Amino acid sequence: MNLELEASAPESANRTQRRDAGVTFVETILTVVLLGVVVVPVLAAVRGAVRTSAVAESAAQVETVLIGAADEVHRAPNGCNFAGPAKAAAESVGWPAASVTVGHEYLDELGQWTTGTVPELPACPGGANQARLAKRITITVTDPDGHVSRTIQMVKSDV
Repeated sequence: MNLELEASAPESANRTQRRDAGVTFVETILTVVLLGVVVVPVLAAVRGAVRTSAVAESAAQVETVLIGAADEVHRAPNGCNFAGPAKAAAESVGWPAASVTVGHEYLDELGQWTTGTVPELPACPGGANQARLAKRITITVTDPDGHVSRTIQMVKSDV
């Protein structure tokens, strides 16, 4: 019996030495696949968080420009075209003037909002400013990438 035990001991030692020699190719491939299964969703989540953060930052910038444009229109003298003051708000932050679009309407004698017929002076009937004329100004700001857009309407009048 002693002989059998002595013969078994070296065989078990050989198995231990073979296992300590390293990992097999299959074990390496399996490890890489499992890491990929874990890492890919984590990277996708990080990418989504970065994209969400970028959109939120763009929205904040658009709203800042929109408030600036509304303030510029509010402080502008009462006239028939407010595109210049509104576009100045975009240019003040380094955005192109085309980032801001301005719609002009005036309240006609029937109580309906109407666009003027003179393209350069769209907020006045016939292109002439009149006393106590209510004007509705619609300002839309879009970020330079075109992903975020916000609109505000305001009424300007000398009443």
